[in-house]
Amino acid sequence: MVFIHNARVSQRVAFTLVELLVVIAIIGVLVALLLPAVQAAREAARRSSCAANFKQVALALHNYHDAHKVFPVGGGISGGCSGKTEKHLFSWGVHLLPYLEQSARYDRVDFISGAQPINNQANFQSNANPDAALGPVATYLCPSNPQSDVMVNPGFAALLEALPRSDMAGVADSRDWRCNSSGTVGVRPRSDGNGILFAWSKTSFKDITDGTSNTLIVGEITGDHRVTTSSSPTALNGNSYTVYDLFDTSSGINGPFTVPGGGTYAFRPQGFSSFHPGGAHFALADGSVRFLSETLDQSLLSGLSTRHSGEVLGEF
Repeated sequence: MVFIHNARVSQRVAFTLVELLVVIAIIGVLVALLLPAVQAAREAARRSSCAANFKQVALALHNYHDAHKVFPVGGGISGGCSGKTEKHLFSWGVHLLPYLEQSARYDRVDFISGAQPINNQANFQSNANPDAALGPVATYLCPSNPQSDVMVNPGFAALLEALPRSDMAGVADSRDWRCNSSGTVGVRPRSDGNGILFAWSKTSFKDITDGTSNTLIVGEITGDHRVTTSSSPTALNGNSYTVYDLFDTSSGINGPFTVPGGGTYAFRPQGFSSFHPGGAHFALADGSVRFLSETLDQSLLSGLSTRHSGEVLGEF
């Protein structure tokens, strides 16, 4: 019997260098095409999570109103506007804790001993306790914010210890959230804000004559993710839900006093901003949540910020 050897069968099959480079190039192109889609999907998920947090806060505000017949006080001080020195009491974010399933933290807060439960050094040490009392609350944070610090230095009373971060703030006014005393802009919240949450505010639904579906109550804010308390313990780098957590809309969304707006973070005057592309989340007084564009007409944004100015608003 004669066996014929087939050289083609025994020949080893392999890629040439050129073929390998082509395959690598194709894979690289596919990855380059896929990566933006993956990043967009991740941002969509983060944005959805952030909107859900705003919805929880909006519902908590409604539940607080149901229990107390008013929304929580916006800020617990307005000294200078009234011509007298006032106590440093807590902002709306602290009073809302029991309605965000944070009763354990709320119950550990010292509201009554001492004149100033935060500015007083001894009381501050007990209240600003991340493991027990005033620590990070996930509902107040937005996953799109790249800031690693959950305890930040907001520049309050020159205290170097950190306070729990918040990526939300009350909408106090359409003009300036700070008080104006004798023609000089102060550093504390004004008590005559035309929004819903301002210093010593006691706003109820009946006060929102512009309509709850046309009035903002809480908006998204950002600090400076490039500054950390560990590397720069005295630098200002964020906002806290505990004090002074009120701002105005006069500089628009992602304005010049914010990092997303291309500026330098400034606790005063600041403004509303987010690391989401193109805008920021806001909760309205009716409990709904909207993502407002950074290109929103300023007059419309101002009208949405006031509770009783009688503006005729367009679509937003």
